[in-house]
Amino acid sequence: MNSKTVKASSFMTKTKLGGNDFTCNPYIGCTHGCVYCYAKTIERNHPQSSWGEYVDIKQYPNTSIPKGTGSKSLFFSSMTDCYQPIEKVTESTKKILESIQDSVLHISILTKSDLILRDIEVLKKIMYLEVGFSISLSDKDASIFEKGATLPSNRIKALKALKTAGISTHVFISPIIPFITNPFKIIDEVKNHVDYVMFDTLNLSNDENKARFYEILKLYYPEQFTKIIHVMNHVDILYYKKLKKDIESYCDLNHLLIKYIYR
Repeated sequence: MNSKTVKASSFMTKTKLGGNDFTCNPYIGCTHGCVYCYAKTIERNHPQSSWGEYVDIKQYPNTSIPKGTGSKSLFFSSMTDCYQPIEKVTESTKKILESIQDSVLHISILTKSDLILRDIEVLKKIMYLEVGFSISLSDKDASIFEKGATLPSNRIKALKALKTAGISTHVFISPIIPFITNPFKIIDEVKNHVDYVMFDTLNLSNDENKARFYEILKLYYPEQFTKIIHVMNHVDILYYKKLKKDIESYCDLNHLLIKYIYR
């Protein structure tokens, strides 16, 4: 892994993503190296092909909350995972959270790492906080698509620990990869440990990203390849529509709140 320190002006950046006011990305790049990740198609300082092999550590002049911010929302993170492996060494995310733990910011964290449990005592001090885990694959499939991330089974263990500690939790079942993701199994595993769930499809709008993803499918899922491609290329336009109805019915049956589901 290649890493270096880069200077950044503020740990809070204005955003419109997910209805949030601000986002915090303590790092550039992510060694989770998820094959499908959209962030690598946006980041311009490194080639897409090196995604997962580098992390730039942001160095801020301070972690003071900008004046007038008040109780606005702050999301960790839109372009990286703030609890990726290097966080164990740098503690960049932990230091930021410690500096804002007494604020009235509405803080939301989304991660694929159980490293977040290290900071559970800090998290418990934050007045307005929710923690979400991205989970959309089995351990076996995640070892192919998300090689550097914590296994989903361990994310679920971390989810349970946070919920037991009194922290608001949710699961983002995304990306739903056709014929590979089993959202119903995930719902069964997390339904008693979350305040709500969210769902989204696979976004492969970038050609280079799509080509790499298709390579992985051909290599590891040759029997399902054609079916998956038909969904992704909108030949099969009913798959996601039917799945959405089935998910909504299943969540309703289990009295589980859906905060967002794809259209």
